[in-house]
Amino acid sequence: MANDKLPDGLEISGPGMEGLRNAIKKLADQEVLVGIPEVNADRNAGETITNAALGYLHEFGAPEQNIPARPFLYPGIRDEKERIAAGLKKVANAIADGASAQQVDQLLAQVGMIASSSVKKKINSGLEPALAESTLAARARRGRAGAAQELANRAAGLSPSTALAKPLVDTGALRNSITYVVSNRRKK
Repeated sequence: MANDKLPDGLEISGPGMEGLRNAIKKLADQEVLVGIPEVNADRNAGETITNAALGYLHEFGAPEQNIPARPFLYPGIRDEKERIAAGLKKVANAIADGASAQQVDQLLAQVGMIASSSVKKKINSGLEPALAESTLAARARRGRAGAAQELANRAAGLSPSTALAKPLVDTGALRNSITYVVSNRRKK
């Protein structure tokens, strides 16, 4: 019979300890990654920047390139932290109840879906600051009606807005590249 001491002095023993220990190890070895995996990083043919690099630039900004920070990944995940925590609690409970590896992976995938959907929602919300007039003009030349209307609104004296021309949403390639991956943690 296994007998383990816990840090606070409690003891857990019994015939199911080995299975529980293995289940906890499996959970500790699993991770849900949310963002732009390498397989989703490429953009259109001929473009030199990947979606992953573009996402990084927008998340943290690049003042030397006149690109303001428009965080979407961390805030998007933070917006659903309660649902994500509840999902992870479900995973832990399932493991404690003896769930199969496939069931655990499915529950982790649900957590990943919640997080990646929230990140996309954050992008769709119209992140501040509003687009520069030069960016709006470039979009208008490509036929984006919202950008043209936003330029007209500004010319009429209205304050800049993200309602008609949303930052980070032009072709949708960056937003659509955001997903999740359930995988084994890399050994360090």
